[in-house]
Amino acid sequence: MKVAYAKLRFRNMTQIYIGENVSLFMKSFYFFDWLIAFIIHGASISNYFLYGFYKKRYNEKKEYITYRRLLKIQDICNKIIEDRQLCRDKIKFNNHFNNYLGRKWIDFNQCTLEEFDHFVNSVNSFFVKDNNGSRGIGVSEYKTEETDIRQLYRRLTKDKDNHYILEEKIIQTSELSKFHPWSVNTIRIVSVYDDKNDILYIMNARLRMGNKKNHADNFHFDGIVANIDIETGVITSVGHDIYNNAYIYHPITGKQIVGFKIPYWTDCKKFVENVARDIPSVRYIGWDIVVQQDGCFLLIEGNDNADHDIQQLHNCGLWKQYKKIMKTLS
Repeated sequence: MKVAYAKLRFRNMTQIYIGENVSLFMKSFYFFDWLIAFIIHGASISNYFLYGFYKKRYNEKKEYITYRRLLKIQDICNKIIEDRQLCRDKIKFNNHFNNYLGRKWIDFNQCTLEEFDHFVNSVNSFFVKDNNGSRGIGVSEYKTEETDIRQLYRRLTKDKDNHYILEEKIIQTSELSKFHPWSVNTIRIVSVYDDKNDILYIMNARLRMGNKKNHADNFHFDGIVANIDIETGVITSVGHDIYNNAYIYHPITGKQIVGFKIPYWTDCKKFVENVARDIPSVRYIGWDIVVQQDGCFLLIEGNDNADHDIQQLHNCGLWKQYKKIMKTLS
């Protein structure tokens, strides 16, 4: 089954990134070239195509964080497996970082009908999320005035296979909402914390935008990602999606991506510094942050296995930077 999936995945990625009319000889060439990249660099099929390994030399490929190298980063930075779970369990995460969330939320499996009713009527809109969901999967939005509260409570109660949390809908700053108002467009900042010397390294930053009127801004859910200059907060690259499309302007709203300056950028970095120090045993984390009006920041989640692909879509490998820092941690 895994072999069949790999073949299908490789064929689909070849069509997206190289084209439909590829000869059998070239398909074979790319496949064996990927096998070599997998053996030498640990590149997954997605790595091979997303990073353009099919047109890069050895010296270029060795600069990229591949799937195998990501595992090495995690093994060195996030050694305590139990603490990683704090990032993967939404309820544990929300309890630990409650002071940074800036929104109301409730654990459905631990609340009564009265508590459920009180929460829903205290907000205008809310999301129901699967506690173990990821990449925007298992998320539904509800407007309080349009929701039959008791019917929703009964439906969620009958679902014994899932654990749900409810969260108040977030209002983002209008400047970022204009990119794609159907989703909350978050800032992804990846940090590495040197707990021995109390130094936080901001490795990279990205603006994540929704697309196709989806409620999620996740890159793997049709979202668009663009590079943010760490020093200035200015977007320095075109937007990219997983289908190898590049965007100077957002394809739906027409808002220009390149050159946009993230509001309150200096304060945003300080926010990350404070949050990262609150979980010193998990040193490599990708933080998803919402910028609100008047320079307020909300924490959405922290990813101990933050995707390495969106960190390097601006055609620049970051493996050398990570290796340098990890030498001081291991």
